[in-house]
Amino acid sequence: MIVCVCRGISDRSVREARARGARTLDAVGTATGAGTDCGCCHDTIARVLAEPCRAEPCAGCPRGAAGGAVPRRIAAAGEGTL
Repeated sequence: MIVCVCRGISDRSVREARARGARTLDAVGTATGAGTDCGCCHDTIARVLAEPCRAEPCAGCPRGAAGGAVPRRIAAAGEGTL
């Protein structure tokens, strides 16, 4: 899905940036351009960043305990995995 309409950035691109080390809105903006124009997508980017990286979180993963499981669609597609 498109996360940032201004720049045409998808949730997959945000997840890829996260996998390369972008852990904040600013870092995602630097890596992808998402969230650097009107800012309407900041909440959506934050939700994507808060998702676990994979269906089975790594030991000690802060997103795994609070974020719950990755939706089946994402886990099945292999998106968001490291």
